[in-house]
Amino acid sequence: MALVLFSACHQEENTIFTTASITLVSNEAANIGRVQAQAQITNVNTRQTTTTAAFNGATLQVELLRGAYEILIEGVATYTDANGTEHIRQFRAQTDYVELAAMDTNVTTLNMIFLD
Repeated sequence: MALVLFSACHQEENTIFTTASITLVSNEAANIGRVQAQAQITNVNTRQTTTTAAFNGATLQVELLRGAYEILIEGVATYTDANGTEHIRQFRAQTDYVELAAMDTNVTTLNMIFLD
């Protein structure tokens, strides 16, 4: 009876997942404070949707399968304008296509559209 052993020279890497870092921006906001919003991130090939509200300031980080996505974010944001005035407004931010395919973190910026 023969015993065969295989060993790898390197660790297996999980290359099907990536981290998406999505940051909200606005021309009207000098500083975006708090964001209370829900993000729907849909894979355009599989139509699988990930929903999250885990914003840290104006940035959301989520682990996803690498691929192409549609992103829709709706909610309320607190921001300070260039004059120092604080505002609380409803907004929407979206894109019909963004490629989140890098093995490392994919950084994406979305423009906020205020709804009032």
